[in-house]
Amino acid sequence: MKNTSPAEVSLSAQNLHSPPQFMPALTPKEQEVLGWCARGKTSAEVAIILNRSETTINFHIANLRLKFGVTSRHAAVLKAIKLGMPLLP
Repeated sequence: MKNTSPAEVSLSAQNLHSPPQFMPALTPKEQEVLGWCARGKTSAEVAIILNRSETTINFHIANLRLKFGVTSRHAAVLKAIKLGMPLLP
């Protein structure tokens, strides 16, 4: 029997249970909206900052949620951080 270290067992178990992570392609506006969301801004605040309607900002946030496969703006920000994406406004 092969001797494996606990770290090797942990890594192979992790690889079996976690899907591969990919970096979704974001538009420049989605990147900008994501950056403002990461700074805690509301849709209304982002709309004022970017001189767009709140509906447009919510449209970008909905696209971000779809691209990251999450159900909230906060989860999208967390996933972007986990993937190492830059969060620039």
